[in-house]
Amino acid sequence: MKSTIFFSICSLLISIFSFGQTSTELFETESHSSTSFTDNGVIFNIISQVSTFDIQGNFPGTGWNGTAIDNRYIDNSNFSMSGASFSIKTTSNLFKVNRFWVFLSNIALNQAVTGTLTVTGKLAGVTKFTQTKTTGFATSLGSTNGYTLIDLTNLNGQNYTNIIIDELQITAGGNYTYVGLDALVWVKDSGIVLATNETKASKSKLSMYPNPTKGPFIIKTDENSKAEIYDQAGKMVKSLEVRQGENRADISELPTGTYLIRTLSGSFKILKQ
Repeated sequence: MKSTIFFSICSLLISIFSFGQTSTELFETESHSSTSFTDNGVIFNIISQVSTFDIQGNFPGTGWNGTAIDNRYIDNSNFSMSGASFSIKTTSNLFKVNRFWVFLSNIALNQAVTGTLTVTGKLAGVTKFTQTKTTGFATSLGSTNGYTLIDLTNLNGQNYTNIIIDELQITAGGNYTYVGLDALVWVKDSGIVLATNETKASKSKLSMYPNPTKGPFIIKTDENSKAEIYDQAGKMVKSLEVRQGENRADISELPTGTYLIRTLSGSFKILKQ
């Protein structure tokens, strides 16, 4: 009991004193036609699923930085098509998303058509959240240069800003075939220190021992799940399936250091000696 209370207090204190770094990517210093960009020391790749997306820099004055017109953004201007979809993904760091702005229209840049926008967050290929917005889009240039704010603090009544991901996927639906994205506000997270409501494990659902360990340890859980192990840089270094009950695991092959183990039931730090 005392060790449980001590762990909870430590987790709370770590969460209070270890803040992620909030950054805004405006794309103004990025290269036209590039399929990657760098912000706050993190490299993001632009991955096209349907249509071709990259950095747009040929049409000055058609972006939106959240308060004023700017010049560069991500879009699919040359290859607009139905179901346009792309991801912003990094394999070197985990991150959270606060908000971003989107311009939605058909191929003729008519915003007065109807459509949807689906926002999906993924971690190691697993969907952590997904929501489809169907109303409230800008239908003309207006005061935001035609952009609509997508605020993840209240997306369809849900707050997704505390969910750690490594990939943000944007998918247009209906008559929307063109997508422009600008002013991405995100939070850099090492993946080692999580917010308080993310680190706590469900009651009696997850435990692991011994900790520290020289390699072998036991994961005990009440449900079938997948355990993902991240290093201090936020890179997933190992994954394994865990079943209800006790599961033997081993990280002998990993270097000495602190690792984060995440399952559906919760997260724990483990020290490899």
